[in-house]
Amino acid sequence: MRLFGLFGKGSKEQPKENEQKTEENSQAEITAYSGMRVEVTTFEGELLFVAKLVNLRENQAVLQQYSETERSKEILQQYTEEEEDGKTQEAGSGANAGPESLEVVFARMLAEQAEKEKDSEEEKQKEPLHVRIRGYNDHERKAVYMEGFITPEEKHTWKVEELTVTRIGNDRAFFRLETNLDAVVTTFGGFSAREQDCKMLNISVGGARILSEQLYHEGDKFLLKVQLLEDRPMSVMFCEVLRVFEREGSKYEYGCRFLELNEEDQDKITQNIFAAQLAERRKKRGQ
Repeated sequence: MRLFGLFGKGSKEQPKENEQKTEENSQAEITAYSGMRVEVTTFEGELLFVAKLVNLRENQAVLQQYSETERSKEILQQYTEEEEDGKTQEAGSGANAGPESLEVVFARMLAEQAEKEKDSEEEKQKEPLHVRIRGYNDHERKAVYMEGFITPEEKHTWKVEELTVTRIGNDRAFFRLETNLDAVVTTFGGFSAREQDCKMLNISVGGARILSEQLYHEGDKFLLKVQLLEDRPMSVMFCEVLRVFEREGSKYEYGCRFLELNEEDQDKITQNIFAAQLAERRKKRGQ
């Protein structure tokens, strides 16, 4: 009987140990994405802003915003807008100039009810926004897809709650802007540098695709120089080749990721992406 009891006890405790290990593995998976640059979009695919995902703890995190769209400004305004009309009405209701008639009392009750309904509607608008968060994990070299609820905190900072990883894959993690820009690749060997002309086919906040007559290999690193905006200086990105595709005419197409990107170049890229999305939406609406 004792042996049966011991084996029975062990069999009951085993699932608890497995559940604890599963939770620990899940937590380790989430924290591995700390510091990842991500795009935050609505469930309709509208790009809100680009941010850095930090302070991951259980199912919560913080988004440090790089650049914002008009849509993200509208969302912030919903949280910060002062209700001056409500305050004025509240102050006025304190003045009592004598007994009120039934008509006045009834009118005041209707006004108070309307104000409550207005406040209720505004609170609904201020509820945490359910968004999709996607980025690229440099260590695993995979696209990471998440979901969560965001609310603004300090300037350019958003709190994320109920954060979950929905999918990890090898596909593109970022919205890509199709381009056909002249660019220059600079490679270094020994004490010399070599420049080679190329075409930038598309670009995202995570990387770019280029077309060149020069053969590079997976893992090669170089500087990519391109003028993203006509009225701005040249942008320089440090890149690593992830994929190589051989094309017709002795040309090669390369999928590259950005290894280092300063905030100024980050803003230039996102400005182009936002402008492209806006133009596409206007095109669909027939404007």
